[in-house]
Parts: sequence; structure tokens; C-alpha cells
Amino acid sequence: MSSPSNVGALHANLLSALGTGIVSGELAADQVLTLERLSAEHEVSRSVAREAIRVLESMGMVESRRRVGITVQPSRKWNVFDPRLIRWRLQAGDRTALLASLSELRRGFEPAAAAL
Repeated sequence: MSSPSNVGALHANLLSALGTGIVSGELAADQVLTLERLSAEHEVSRSVAREAIRVLESMGMVESRRRVGITVQPSRKWNVFDPRLIRWRLQAGDRTALLASLSELRRGFEPAAAAL
């Protein structure tokens, strides 16, 4: 049986690998994945893979549907201000688009914050 810290490391490693793969385009939008395939490719249990998928779903990066599988979502559906997603985008070399997104965010709320 794996220790809790080992399971946490497996989850974090899988989450990072999948997130980076999606951001870099290695896992393309509309590509369908399965828990079985992810578990086998990354040598983790289905429960570890399932938890990583739940996190990616909460970020809008994938959508899980019964009898269909796990579908990679287009970038327009992502929560682009999630710190993990920002880190993955920086690692994938998507710096220009990332800086444009962050600049847009700043332009949106800095004037309101300055007015306080």
C-alpha cells in the first residue's frame, strides 16, 4: 500500500504531466482520453488518475462524461488565472499569450482598485 505522501506525489506528478501536455498541445482539444489509458501510461492507480482529472475539470481543461471518456477542452474554456495553469503555460513556452491574458486582467481591475 502506498503512503499518503507517495500518493500525493503521484497525483501532483500526473496533474503536472497532463496539464503541461494539454497546454503544449501534446494533448489536443477534443482529444478523448480514458482513465485506463492514463493509469497505464503513467503507472498510477485509477483513483490517482480520477483525482487528477477532477482537478483539471475544475480548471475547465477537460470534461468527463460517462460512456464517452475525458475530452480535452479548447483553451477558451480554461480558467487562465489559475496559478497551476499559469505555471504550465510558462513551462510550455506560451509566454506571449500568457502575458496578454495577465495584462488584460490588470487593465480590468487596477483602475477600480486605484479608485478605492
